Amino acid sequence: VNIEERTIWDEKTMLAALQTIENPALHLAVHMSMILSLREGEILGLQPSDLDFDAADGRGTISVSKTMQRANKDALEKLDPNQVYHTFPDRREGSKSSLILKKPKTKKSNRVLYMTKPLKEELLAWLEKLKQDEQNAPEKYSNCGQLFRLPDGLPIAPELLTKWYRLWRAEHPEFEQIVFHGLRHSSATYQLLQSDGDFKSVQGNTGHATAAVLMDTYAHTQDKPRLELTEKIEANFYSQDLTPAAPQPW
Repeated sequence: VNIEERTIWDEKTMLAALQTIENPALHLAVHMSMILSLREGEILGLQPSDLDFDAADGRGTISVSKTMQRANKDALEKLDPNQVYHTFPDRREGSKSSLILKKPKTKKSNRVLYMTKPLKEELLAWLEKLKQDEQNAPEKYSNCGQLFRLPDGLPIAPELLTKWYRLWRAEHPEFEQIVFHGLRHSSATYQLLQSDGDFKSVQGNTGHATAAVLMDTYAHTQDKPRLELTEKIEANFYSQDLTPAAPQPW
């Protein structure tokens, strides 16, 4: 059991942390996890064609239908080939694992998410950066087709994103230490608070199989609303008027 994953940030901590990240790829990935509750593999599984900047009356949408992960080659041979969209070429000879693009774990994971304006601007800037990278060294550029790419066009693997995140985390001890997946937990908790506990709406964003799973997973919501609830009970319960009502004349 990874106890660290149960730790979450409140919204002020999330925003403050985001503003300290200088690595553009890491910044975008963290931003997407904080706002959209995306899993690490879902972020890296995105392709430019999954972005529609004109949808939802210009707000912009992101279609989630794939996930990237590293799989042991022995296990990969036993996996249903219909589950795998693409296997990326090995970067090291003799590697025992492969980077794959596959279908998500459940059907509910397939979902359409809405962009915020700052996220939309960052995505547009990132796409422009990808164009510049290719123009700077076209002979060395190998377009992998993913939204998240290295300057040479190859995919950003989950372990590299995790490494970048851990390096940033080590440089910023002022923030409570959480794993990358903790950003998704923080996001979902914040969305539950913002929506006054609308589990169905938040489930549509997080991609949990059922609202019950979401409720079980995020039962550790922040103390502030519970404290406010106690204050309301205190104010209303003890101040009830117990005077018997006067009989009404016939």
